[in-house]
Amino acid sequence: MTFDELYNKIQAGEINKQNAQKYFSLDWLETASRHILDVNRGMRTNIPEIIYGEYKSLEQTLEITTNILKKHPRVLISRSKFNDELAELFGQNYPVIKGENILVVGPMPEPKGYILLISAGAADHPVCHECELILKAVGVNPIVFEDRGIAHPTRVIEAVKQGIEKEVKAVIVVAGMEGALAPFVASLVALPVIGVPTSVGYGFRAKEAALTSMLASCAPNLTVVNIDGGLRAAVVAALIAKNSNA
Repeated sequence: MTFDELYNKIQAGEINKQNAQKYFSLDWLETASRHILDVNRGMRTNIPEIIYGEYKSLEQTLEITTNILKKHPRVLISRSKFNDELAELFGQNYPVIKGENILVVGPMPEPKGYILLISAGAADHPVCHECELILKAVGVNPIVFEDRGIAHPTRVIEAVKQGIEKEVKAVIVVAGMEGALAPFVASLVALPVIGVPTSVGYGFRAKEAALTSMLASCAPNLTVVNIDGGLRAAVVAALIAKNSNA
């Protein structure tokens, strides 16, 4: 449970003072087999628990997720090669939403606020979709425009215009190749812009080109996460939106 969700339950009278106090106790570590779980991390950070699943076995991921779900309404599983198996197993008891890089187990929260999410090309879709699902899981509405590369700048301006009309609090730009979309968007808005360079491109050091380009940008309102780092970008943008609407 995140802090926002606990606060809403207290307001609604669903949790009394004694039970609410337990979430703020110092007894926040639980041991499950070989794994130590920080079960109150979501409460402190206001972010649902995210399990990095790339190097975990199916059994490890199942065990950790099951134990977290005993105390929290949802868990995000990132970069697991067992997405299909996990979706089938958890889908028997929980709502499940599956992306290419992310799996959300549990119901989505009521969204508040908006974040604009723009990707440059179809090849950026897996990272863009990861951002979209994480924004929803943290409790923010994503406004998504895909395939808006600067080869046709009017498509970018259309996306930015709709974002401004919705009073978005930040913009995420997912782009590979030379990564030029991110500084271009940053030049159009008076908002924080988070660039997500993807490992998409041709030739020599292609997987690093977008990162290098974005980091070298002179746009002062553009900050950059690591290559294919959609998860981090989405979490930071969601917290910007939620804190702006607090």
